[in-house]
Amino acid sequence: MKILFILALIALTVFAVSSIIKERRYTKITRLVSCSLAVALSLISAIAAPYLRSLGIGVAVLTAASFGLSIFARQFKNDGIRSFVKYTANAILVILLLEAVCFNFNSYHLWKGGYDETPLDMSAATLTNVTQNGNTYVTNGEQATIEFENLDQKVGTIRLDLKGTAYKTDYSIDFADETNASYYLRTGLVTGSVFNDIKQTKTIVCDFSGKVSKLRINLTELKNNTVTISDITLNTDYPSHFSYLRFALILLGVMFVWAFKRSVNFRKPLSAQFKNVKAVTAIIVIVMVALSLLLSSVGLHPKTDFNDPTGNQITKELVDAFESGQIELKDKPGSDLLSMENPYDWSARVEQGVNAKWDHVLYDGKYYSYYGVGPVILLYLPYHLITGRYLASLPGVLLFNTLALIFLGMTFYQLMKRLFKDLPLSMYTAALIMIYASCGVWYCTVMANFYEIAQSSGFCFTVMGAYFLVTSNVIGSEKEPIKPLHATLSSLFLAIAVTCRPTTAIWCVVAVVFIIAGVMKLRRGKSERSAYVKYLCAALIPFVVIGGAQMLYNHARFGSFTDFGIAYSLTINDFTHTEFHTQLSAIGFFDYLLAPPSFTGEFPYVKSTLSTLGVNGYYFEATNNGAGLLYRALPMFFLFGAPFALKYVDKEKRTRTAILFSAVAFVAPFIIIASIWESGYGTRYMMDFAWEMLTCAFLVMFLFYRHLKGKDAKRIYEHLILIAMFACVFINMGLVFAYWYPGSYVAGHEAMFERFGRMFSMFNT
Repeated sequence: MKILFILALIALTVFAVSSIIKERRYTKITRLVSCSLAVALSLISAIAAPYLRSLGIGVAVLTAASFGLSIFARQFKNDGIRSFVKYTANAILVILLLEAVCFNFNSYHLWKGGYDETPLDMSAATLTNVTQNGNTYVTNGEQATIEFENLDQKVGTIRLDLKGTAYKTDYSIDFADETNASYYLRTGLVTGSVFNDIKQTKTIVCDFSGKVSKLRINLTELKNNTVTISDITLNTDYPSHFSYLRFALILLGVMFVWAFKRSVNFRKPLSAQFKNVKAVTAIIVIVMVALSLLLSSVGLHPKTDFNDPTGNQITKELVDAFESGQIELKDKPGSDLLSMENPYDWSARVEQGVNAKWDHVLYDGKYYSYYGVGPVILLYLPYHLITGRYLASLPGVLLFNTLALIFLGMTFYQLMKRLFKDLPLSMYTAALIMIYASCGVWYCTVMANFYEIAQSSGFCFTVMGAYFLVTSNVIGSEKEPIKPLHATLSSLFLAIAVTCRPTTAIWCVVAVVFIIAGVMKLRRGKSERSAYVKYLCAALIPFVVIGGAQMLYNHARFGSFTDFGIAYSLTINDFTHTEFHTQLSAIGFFDYLLAPPSFTGEFPYVKSTLSTLGVNGYYFEATNNGAGLLYRALPMFFLFGAPFALKYVDKEKRTRTAILFSAVAFVAPFIIIASIWESGYGTRYMMDFAWEMLTCAFLVMFLFYRHLKGKDAKRIYEHLILIAMFACVFINMGLVFAYWYPGSYVAGHEAMFERFGRMFSMFNT
């Protein structure tokens, strides 16, 4: 059967090559014969060899589908449609070879021969913390060992037919082969985990040399895991697995490349097809929201999330306080905490055994929360008043993330509509996908606490404010009148963002710069005084009202209009004594912007490590997932070309363009990065500035593109952004995956993440 399947793959290769190359005299008969052989031989292999069943059926079905599409393509008179269908048919064959050879590489591990399938006799093994229970064996300790001392045979795979009471069982394997006659220097070289629900994890591919004389299987981390061992077998064929989802995703990517390069509509400028642009934007938004929902489903618990029995500062404690008509929290600090010389010193609290509410504010003998009241007033308090229940963190984060993703797409669309109507839809699409991939929202999906509520809600209202700022027409065509209502909504949402996350206050300052730009636009249009008054009232009143309310809230708590209370928090540092050091701030600049990721041969292929730049002091690492935005999205490098792009701006607009652009692309993000040193490094903080910086980078990129001379130069540019898009998705997907898994964040869903990782693991199914 192995020879038949090899012949099937050879026939498939011939079919693929003959389909792609230019048609010659014997091409048609070659294609027909090779296709027939590939289908027939793969089906026979699937029927005769169970371990090839999944792969054999997949090869047969999709080879036939490709042949059918190539015949069907001839029915179309439209050259574009015919070309696309033929391209899809050929793409299926190439991806099919990738699926059969690379993604199922381990299935051929034993095919070179010399490996005899051998069930091992457990009764002859030396067992440690393993007892026999009928026909099976059961572990009874925190670690267990099964040792076979007289094998004397080649070992290519080991099948561990076992099941634990936990979702997975960790193992390590020691061996002695012909290169090393004892376990010395051959211990723990084989490690992994057997997942109860993932068939492929039960078979371990081994790369030993010659005959193995001794084999020791160590089952580890068994404190909360009792393992039942049914069988251990050497040299069983590694089961193939044809992933239709993986195949479909790769095919979609390949089809996108065709649309990007060949589709007439994708080649047209935005101005010629705004309906199509809206449709593409809507599709991308729907996909991103769906991905957010999928990730969030990992952490959702519907039975308790909508009636949370515990809650946190935002979801419960502030809700209870406000309902009671007070601004301090209802819980009272203990006398032991209040009697401390310095209650803000974490080590002193630990040494003296003093209980304190973690990451809460202690001021004047009362507990407060320095986290914003925006999400409390807008969501969690109304929910409790209406239902009598407490809403958990994650449903709220999911709501804010969904709104943010929707408005992010709408904002980019409106910006491009105003500034780059001549941009091809293909480049617009690639840019929008990169903004979504790099915006950082994916770090606030799977797990949520009050930290993520503040981050996601602040992100949400900042994006909403940006949308209405763009649509207020303070930038763009001089002919379009300013819309006071949109200016009001922009200021309203940006002000709300500050009540969610104080860091976003810098974007309110930036908005004021844009409001001034609106005044200058009215002046250039020689508007009447009433227009100025109406516009300024509309744009500034929300800042005054909501900002004033926030300041009064601050003063009522801490006696200062500008003090949000972080200095009095009971957390990692005594912030009342924390000192600023330039190098601590520099860590953020390096890791958020400049730190390059490293690449490996194993999924998720991307690794990152947080660099503290050799700081000889304490710096809090909330998440060790540092990779610079310059590498997450390569078009970020265009920001370095911003000064040179100004020459393409009309002279009378250069100064205000430079001021507005610098405020968004450099000044605000740099202030934000510099200011968060006190809280340490957290990957999710990217949400405060990443999409704004990347959007500005695209503005520079598109400005250069607009002034390129010659179609060839523009095509090279377009190919570069296509490559950058796939690199962006690849790098960010790897970093997000590594952020969530492995770890306690995905408890109960480890098998789902493991399957996803294996789906994209080349040479390892």
